Amino acid sequence: MASCSGGGPPIAVDTTPAASAAASSPAPPTTHAPTPTPKPVYKPATADGPAQNVPVPVLPAKAKEFSKAGLEAFATYWYSTLGYAYETGDATPMMAITDTECTTCTGVRDMVTTWYGEGGWIRGGQMIVYSSTSTFYKTPDDTYQAVLMIQQKQVTSYKADKTIDSDLPKTDARADILVATYEQGHWTTHKAEHLTKD
Repeated sequence: MASCSGGGPPIAVDTTPAASAAASSPAPPTTHAPTPTPKPVYKPATADGPAQNVPVPVLPAKAKEFSKAGLEAFATYWYSTLGYAYETGDATPMMAITDTECTTCTGVRDMVTTWYGEGGWIRGGQMIVYSSTSTFYKTPDDTYQAVLMIQQKQVTSYKADKTIDSDLPKTDARADILVATYEQGHWTTHKAEHLTKD
């Protein structure tokens, strides 16, 4: 007797519920890794506007130590916060580690906050520290001193209308003294000034 199913072998079909569900279920959605947020790029000040995305100075671990090396590292860090204040108008990092009785320090704070607050800005002003040394000798008033060889970059002050108010050239490298105390696990600056007045 001839077959009525054609010449090929019969095709087996799995009709179990699991197989049917697998055949009809949609494919899981494809997941994509989140796009990383681009890191803000530092842009120095220009004649058209203030600096942008200036990195906030970070206190190094060594600068937290009560030691000769700790004081020297702290003094170097303090001058980085001074430069940051000039470049941004934000003296908060500097004053967080400075006694308010430091008149030169508060003078800088008042100057930069007022200048930036009125819409002006400063191009330059960063501090270059060539060396920081200390005898780590405790003075009669319970302070310690560090002597630094520093230089400040050119300071150009712009008004809100983009006109130049003052333009001071880069200073010569000169010696500064920083006087500090160590209490409750951290250093505090009480004085920072030039060793010589000329």
